[in-house]
Amino acid sequence: MKNNNDFEFVSSKFSEENVTPPESLNEENIKALLEKESEEGSKNVVKIKKKKSVWRPLVAVAACFAIIVASGVYANQSGVFSRFTSEKEAEVEAGVMDGIETYNNYSELKSAVDKINERNSKEQKSGTTFGGILKSKSAVQEDMAVDENSAETAQKGPSDSNNSNYAKTNVQVEAVDEGDILKTDGKYLYYIEDDYNAVVAIFSANNGVTELQTKIEASVPNANFCELYIKGNRLILIGERSDYSNVKKNDYYDYTPAEGYTFIHIYNVKDIKKPKLISKYEQSGYYNSSRMTGDCVYLVSNYGDFYYSYKNDDNCIPCASGEDGKTVKLPINNISGIKDGTDSRYSVIGALDITGKGKAVKKTTKAILGVNQQIYCNEKNLYLTGTINKKLGKDKYQDYTNIVRLTVDKTNISISAAGRVKGRVNDQFSMDENDGVLRIALTDYDYDNGEDINRLYTLDKQLNVIGQTEGFAKGEHIEAVRFIGETAYVITYEQTDPLFIMDLSNPENPKITGEVKIDGFSSFLTPVDENTMLGIGYATKEEEWGIVQDGLKLALFDISDKNKPRVLDEFEIHDSGSEAQYNHKALTINREKGYFAIPFSNYDYEEYDEFANNDDFDDDSYIRDYENGVLVIRVKNGKLSVDNLKTHNDKTIRRCTYIGDFIYAPDANAKEVYKFIVK
Repeated sequence: MKNNNDFEFVSSKFSEENVTPPESLNEENIKALLEKESEEGSKNVVKIKKKKSVWRPLVAVAACFAIIVASGVYANQSGVFSRFTSEKEAEVEAGVMDGIETYNNYSELKSAVDKINERNSKEQKSGTTFGGILKSKSAVQEDMAVDENSAETAQKGPSDSNNSNYAKTNVQVEAVDEGDILKTDGKYLYYIEDDYNAVVAIFSANNGVTELQTKIEASVPNANFCELYIKGNRLILIGERSDYSNVKKNDYYDYTPAEGYTFIHIYNVKDIKKPKLISKYEQSGYYNSSRMTGDCVYLVSNYGDFYYSYKNDDNCIPCASGEDGKTVKLPINNISGIKDGTDSRYSVIGALDITGKGKAVKKTTKAILGVNQQIYCNEKNLYLTGTINKKLGKDKYQDYTNIVRLTVDKTNISISAAGRVKGRVNDQFSMDENDGVLRIALTDYDYDNGEDINRLYTLDKQLNVIGQTEGFAKGEHIEAVRFIGETAYVITYEQTDPLFIMDLSNPENPKITGEVKIDGFSSFLTPVDENTMLGIGYATKEEEWGIVQDGLKLALFDISDKNKPRVLDEFEIHDSGSEAQYNHKALTINREKGYFAIPFSNYDYEEYDEFANNDDFDDDSYIRDYENGVLVIRVKNGKLSVDNLKTHNDKTIRRCTYIGDFIYAPDANAKEVYKFIVK
């Protein structure tokens, strides 16, 4: 401190806020402490990187915080004093302040939500207030030093977890499982019926013979199951339910939408015919996504009344199960928001230990206002995104994606950084973390020229931009991205399907090294081997009103030369479709036997059109000519071969899996399981 005025200022702020400071913070004690630290070589003084902070707490708290940091300690939200144990921890705490705001009480939270809703009804002028700032080369090199706990998620082709006798869900990151509607443990098939009755059917499967063992129905009303996990004798069911108890039906202007909740029910299925419900948990909002690492499930739901104002203070406060199982409000220090945010919806993040040793409860569940769209997760970090549109001036707008990184360690969740970049994220595969660097590909809209433009950013551990590509593929938008090690593969589309290859070995200078074009477009990319990439997407055709989608398309790319990718082969089936075109979990990979399998349906539009031209045609009574089943895709010597394994015409297939030599494909309503032998 330069003089006593600083202490007088702090003292006055304590008085204004009617706060009595502890005796340890009086002027004499602080001076003595600083002198002692100086005499001992400042062993406990923490050096924090200088960063412009946009976090603005109460002046009194900020002043007090400055004094405390100078002596090597900080005050957390509960008022308990802790000491930084390392410079790394100090930087993490400093990073929390950039772009994230916290609330001292529920009234402040309600006020923040109201302000967002008010701002959304008015024109705004705002730019990038955090993140998105290019850093100096020295700062980049310092931030790029990878600590021993950073997650390395470079993928080396299809997951090695598929080298087993039964299929695993096709996931983005190895060792991080994703929920799905069909899972197998090598003995049984666990399948969520597609009939909106919240029913899971469990079938035994042995050498092509299947038998229904039992069905599990949701134990709560107005519910449906979304996805499931199976690990050992634990069946984890994720669902959502609607609570209509607060709905007002008489007055349109007082109408309140039904409140939504996402839940996890854990069953012990050791006795497969008599599953036993052993644990329940729920949190506010409808299901967004989840991940599972080890014995912990991370549950992300979207909560918020987008179209209507909150009716009371409690409605804008996210809830979660408490220790007693009752759903209660989250503690205020578990709720935070995006600084300068414009979205009044939350991501609610819960963590559940499936072993029964711990439960996801309100004290560990977090909620963040303003990020509720795509998520990316590895073993150490979970990233949340939320896109907003800002008005920068007269007839000038800009799309931004807010990013928040959460550090996850079993059931412990903490915010570790926040940032912002231009554009919109396509899906979870548009993000990847490698050696502590987040890579993210986005499509931005150039409002001045009225066209799409695409960018790929690299961000450091504080989510500041350290490198980016120049806008590429103007007039097109991103359809698919795949990161493998230090390389990104990006598909854009407007009328043709360019595959761009980008070298990310120098995160400060990501650059496009090669591209190749093809008709149609791929919406998902999966590596066949280190030299070959398979694209699954849509065939297209030109009609009088323009280019339209026209069925399923497979494309095989040679990526052995990063400067000159080539199209090796193409395969199209018109008037057809597969859920694998828009959901990566519908793709089954069997590396041992060397095939890919996807659910498939084909529809005879020509026959339909012929009947439809008849004046007596009755659309409701017309029996459509569907072909449903499974496509088995193989790659050999740079060529694609496809086998169409058909089911009955009226049986829709959404998923397939394999155990041994057999592919199993339940029909959508789990009335029957189709089997195909594939060797």
